[in-house]
Amino acid sequence: MTSPTLALDGIRVIDCSRVLAGPFCGMLLADLGADVIKVEDTGPGDESRTWPPHKEGESAAYLVINRNKRAITLDLKSAEGAEVLTTLVRRSDVLIENFRTGTMESFGLGYETLAAVNPRLVYCSISAFGRTGPRADGAGYEALMQAFSGIMSITGEPDGPPVRCGVSFLDLTTGILCAFGVVNALLHRERTGLGQRLDASLLETAVALLNYHAEGYLLTGAVPRALGSSHPSLSPYRNFRCRDGQWVFIAGANDRFWQRLVPALGLAWMATDPRFASNIERVRHRKELEAELEQAIATHEREPLLGILEEAGVPATPVNTVDQVMQDPQTAARELIERVVHPRLGAIPVVGTPVKFSGMRPGVRTPAPLQGEHTDQVLAEHGYSAGRIAELRARKVIL
Repeated sequence: MTSPTLALDGIRVIDCSRVLAGPFCGMLLADLGADVIKVEDTGPGDESRTWPPHKEGESAAYLVINRNKRAITLDLKSAEGAEVLTTLVRRSDVLIENFRTGTMESFGLGYETLAAVNPRLVYCSISAFGRTGPRADGAGYEALMQAFSGIMSITGEPDGPPVRCGVSFLDLTTGILCAFGVVNALLHRERTGLGQRLDASLLETAVALLNYHAEGYLLTGAVPRALGSSHPSLSPYRNFRCRDGQWVFIAGANDRFWQRLVPALGLAWMATDPRFASNIERVRHRKELEAELEQAIATHEREPLLGILEEAGVPATPVNTVDQVMQDPQTAARELIERVVHPRLGAIPVVGTPVKFSGMRPGVRTPAPLQGEHTDQVLAEHGYSAGRIAELRARKVIL
C-alpha cells in the first residue's frame, strides 16, 4: 500500500540552474516531494524555453524537465536580487546552480557566504570541469564534453567521423548524480547538523561513464576505438540489417547464446569452429564472424527473424524509433507517460518518474511553471509585503 507522503516532503530547494543538468536534478528532487523553486532571470528566462519543438509557444524540453516546480523571476546581478535570494536561502535546504565557475561568487552568493547565513544549506554546484584544476573556468556544453572526454571518439562507425550521442546523457546523468549527492548530503546533515557543498562536473560524469573503457586503458594501455553498435568485449553484440531494410540488435553476449544463435541462422558449423568457440576468440575474429552473420541475416525479413531468435532463446530486439517505443505496450504498462494539466496547453503527456517504489508514489503533480508564475506567492511566504513586491517589480528586480 502506497502512502501519500513522499521522501522529500518538507525539503525546500532553490533551483538557480538552467537548461539541463541542474534542472534535471531539481526535477528528480521535486518528483520525490521537494518544494523546488525555480529562479529565472528577468530577461528571456531559462534558454531551454527556446528549444524546439514547441507546442503553442511552449517548449517540450522545458515542460518535461521543470514539472513539479514553482517559478520566480529574479535579477541576481542586482544587489536587491541577491538580497532576495539570500532571504529565500535562510529557509531552504538545498541550492542548485550551474553558472560558470565564479559567477555566483560575483553575485555575492557563493557557498561560503550563503553557508554563513544558513549552515544547514546543501549547495550543489555543477560545471563543465569542476571547481579546481587548470580548466576550472572553462565553459562546456554537452557535445563539447562528449568530445573532450573521449566519448565521441568511441561513438560512430569504425571508419566514420566521431559522432555525438543522440541523447544528452552527460547532462542528464550529471543531474542524476547530483540528486544522489543531494539526498546523501541531507542524510549526512541529519547526523551532523551541517550542510555542505557538492562539486559536480560533466567531465567527472563522463570519465565515470567511460568505466571499463577507461579502466581498460589504465590497466593495459589499450586505447578504445569506435565500433558502431558493437561492444569492445563481446561478439556478436550489435545491429544487423535484414532483407526488408529494417534493423535488429542481436545480443549473443555469451557462449550459451552463441550456441543457440548459429544453428537458428543455419550456421551450425560456426558453433564448433575454434575461431568462434569462445567469446574471447569471437572478439579476436570479430570481422570474419560478423561477415558471416550479416550475410545470413540479410536473407531474413525482420519480424520472422525475431520469431526464430525468440524460439531459439537468443536475446534480440527490433531497433525501434522513438515513436515506436512511446507507443509500445510495455511503456504503457510501466506507466512511463503521465498526464498533467498545463495552464496554456490543457492536458498534456509528460515523461514520468523512472523509479517505482512500493511504499510511495512519486510522479508528475503539477506542470512546468510559466516564467515567474509564483513570484508573488513565494515572496509573500518569505515575509515580503505586497507593497515591497511592487517596489521590486518597479525596480525590475522581478518581473
